[in-house]
Formats: sequence, C-alpha cells, structure tokens
Amino acid sequence: MLLDGHMKVDGHEGVKSRCWEWNYRGPVLLYNSLRTAKPAVKAYDYTNSSENHKVIVGVGELVEVRGFTVDEAAQMLANFNNISLDKIKIALRNIKRKMPSYRPEEIIYNFFQFGPYIAPFRTGFFFKNLRRFDKPVSFNWPAGPIKPIFTQVVPGSELGKQLKRAGF
Repeated sequence: MLLDGHMKVDGHEGVKSRCWEWNYRGPVLLYNSLRTAKPAVKAYDYTNSSENHKVIVGVGELVEVRGFTVDEAAQMLANFNNISLDKIKIALRNIKRKMPSYRPEEIIYNFFQFGPYIAPFRTGFFFKNLRRFDKPVSFNWPAGPIKPIFTQVVPGSELGKQLKRAGF
C-alpha cells in the first residue's frame, strides 16, 4: 500500500503507522511481512498469496517519526480502509453523537471496534523517495515480533543490484 501511493498524508510521499518510535533516519528496506490485514487486502482488492511474503519489495528514506495529529490519523484511517476522508469525517461525527464522551482520537485509534476496519497506530513513520524494486528480494527472516530488522547489503548481490537501480 505504501509503494502503491495509498498511504499519503499531507505532503508526505508515504506514511506507515507504528506503535513504537525509532530514532533512526535514512534509507529503510520495505518488506512484506508474514501477516497481512485482511480488511486492507479486501479494501484494495489485493491478492493475498504466500509467495508475496517474506520478501524485500522496495526502499524509502525515513525522514520523520512522530505522533500523528488528529487530522493525519483520520487520513490514515481513510487510507487503510480505502474510504474517502469525507466519509470518515461523517462516520466520526455520527459515532461522536452516539458516544459524546469519546474524543475524536479515541474513535480513530479504536475504529476497528465499529466494523471490519483497520485503525492506525499512534506513531507515524514519514517517508520520501519511495522506490519499488523491479523484482522482490527474499531474505533470511528472523523469528519474533515486528521490529527493525537489519541486513547486510553485499555489493553485487540481488539486494545490492536492486538498491542501485532504485538510486540508493
């Protein structure tokens, strides 16, 4: 979704939502994980095939990591679910009427409770210079929870060739 241009917020080329912060800034390899959120696959009519997993699909430059504003979080909610921002704003107003004690951000970050939706995490990873590789590159996938994964780029390797073609 990030490399297809579905995750834009304001002037940022692409944004990922995370529940943790990271001090690193610079090039980041982008990979398809083992799990894919089924509502996102359905919302964008993606094919969910096992051969599309555990591969590095592109690269981007991480330029900023910070909490979302309420407007940015609402845009990410629209992005994740392939719903217009206007429809999201209407839904937020309707939910607020039914539950007046809820703050807008509480509704946004818990939107999955209102149907088959995906809600963003509170931290945004803001990218520029996003590039999809010509051909996905498989890599040794470490076990464990989602976290930064570091890999060595060997000159002449398939990963090295793809990064060079992408201008990194």
